[in-house]
Amino acid sequence: MTVRVLQTGDEVALEAFLSSYTATCMYIRSNLQEAGLTYNGKPYEGEYWGSFDEAGTLNGVLAHYWNNNIMMQANNPEVLSDLLQAFKAAVSRPIAGVLGVNDQADQVIAELGVSDAPFALNTNELLYSLDLTELTLPTNLHGNAYRMVGIDAIDRTLLTRWIRAYEIEALKSEDDDALTLHVADRVDRTLKSGDSWALLVDGKPVCLSGFCATLPDVVQVGPVWTPPEHRCKGYARTLLALTLLEAREKGVERAILFTDAPAAAKAYEAVGFQHIGFYRLALLKQPVTLQIEN
Repeated sequence: MTVRVLQTGDEVALEAFLSSYTATCMYIRSNLQEAGLTYNGKPYEGEYWGSFDEAGTLNGVLAHYWNNNIMMQANNPEVLSDLLQAFKAAVSRPIAGVLGVNDQADQVIAELGVSDAPFALNTNELLYSLDLTELTLPTNLHGNAYRMVGIDAIDRTLLTRWIRAYEIEALKSEDDDALTLHVADRVDRTLKSGDSWALLVDGKPVCLSGFCATLPDVVQVGPVWTPPEHRCKGYARTLLALTLLEAREKGVERAILFTDAPAAAKAYEAVGFQHIGFYRLALLKQPVTLQIEN
């Protein structure tokens, strides 16, 4: 087995490997499509380590992204251990979080020695998938009072407030100056992506939904956010269905998402999502610099 840093020219082999694990590596595939394998610290870029078997076939990958999060996909624990050894020997940036299929994320956290570090969020999320031919549409979908608009159609101040509230509630972010900068950057990227929408009810924005990772045939849903004053009215379910219906009309065949919120899970199941596994979302309170023994 050989482990090395992936470089320009390895994209085809990496995509061929990842395509068998779409449900658990949408972020990796989408980032690869967006930024390739070159790393200069820009959004969506990452440093990638790949493991190759004796026949030269890729059998695992570990990525360390611009935001210092680690993501991985490996055929077995031994492959992942080899990737982690190579990563630890070369890592030059801190670790902010670990995202991936649950058992592999556990292994990464343990072998990097950050199990006892303080986490802002460390949840075993329910992983869902939906074949968009099975999308169940709410009965109120075409009511005159409901209208889906691009997120750029709502006031930026409102969007900023919603995304800040989402970060604090869903991702357990600290409400501080660092969050202010992070939210401003996230709002900019959200507006630029064109992959987020708001639901208007009688002309008033009541919730948002978007795609956090996109491929020609698959999308990953997130974030979905409804302010507390508008909850329990089916708004998020309606907007989610509208976004997926539009994606289906553009040729998208499948949607992926994960959640640890029972109310959200109920809404997702109502439009047809099926539970297929578990996904770990582990975000440290503060980035950690690894203490690697020589």
